[in-house]
This record gives sequence, C-alpha cells and structure tokens, in this order.
Amino acid sequence: MADSVKDSIDIEARADELFQAAIDFESYPSWADGVKKVEVKERDDEGRPLKVWWQVDAKVKTITYTLQYDYSSAPESFSWKLVEGDLNSLEGSYTFDEFGDTTDVTYEMTADLGFPVPGFIKRQGEKQIVRTALEGLKKRVASQG
Repeated sequence: MADSVKDSIDIEARADELFQAAIDFESYPSWADGVKKVEVKERDDEGRPLKVWWQVDAKVKTITYTLQYDYSSAPESFSWKLVEGDLNSLEGSYTFDEFGDTTDVTYEMTADLGFPVPGFIKRQGEKQIVRTALEGLKKRVASQG
C-alpha cells in the first residue's frame, strides 16, 4: 500500500536558489541523511538531471532505485517518479512559492516500499524523509550563502 507524506517550510532564500540546490542530486550524500550514493544517468538539454540512480539507507535495509525527473513547471516546482528499483512505486515533488525574501517550500511524496515495515518504523522513516527534504535543504542553502 502506498503512503503519502506532505509538509512545507519557509526558507529565507529565492525560489531559484532553492530549486538549484534541490536538483543538485550529486551533493545529497553530503547533506541528506540516509542518502549513500547518487549517480546522474541522463541529463536534459539544459544540463538538469533527468534520470538519477539512488542508494539509500532505509534503516531496515539499503535500497536502490532510479527516478525520472520532470521539470515542465520549473523553477516553481519539479516532480519525479520511479523508473526501476527496490520499491513498488515512488513519486513526489518539490514546490517553491516565493514571497518577498522568503520561499514556502512544499515537499510531497507517495511511496510503496514493496516490503513489510512495522507502522512505528514507517512513521519514523516518513518523518526523517520530510525533515531531510525540508530542513536539510534549508541548511544546505544557508551553508552556500
């Protein structure tokens, strides 16, 4: 069964800065908890990653998967979906809504792990994913500024 997670955070940065940091997938192992390795397999005409292979420590086991990215609404948002990997399904998005010097960043993800995980571990994992996606991105952008 697929589980959905959605949350948002206000970050003092421009939307385009946050977008660029969020699509710098090769830097994720240095700041995103659980991300062990990332390899960009394909890029679009603008040099943005289109297909990316991920290796993630999911606590109960290490998983690998490849995601396809869609930038049709960039830089206001971008989304992804599973191409192949250890999961049954995975899709999600980042949305960047800029107002003044602050951007409201929303992270949304739906995943079907394809293997049983106790409910409390699943909830902890979901919280970690959202915390990394939002708080980690915030710290990443702050460290670059």
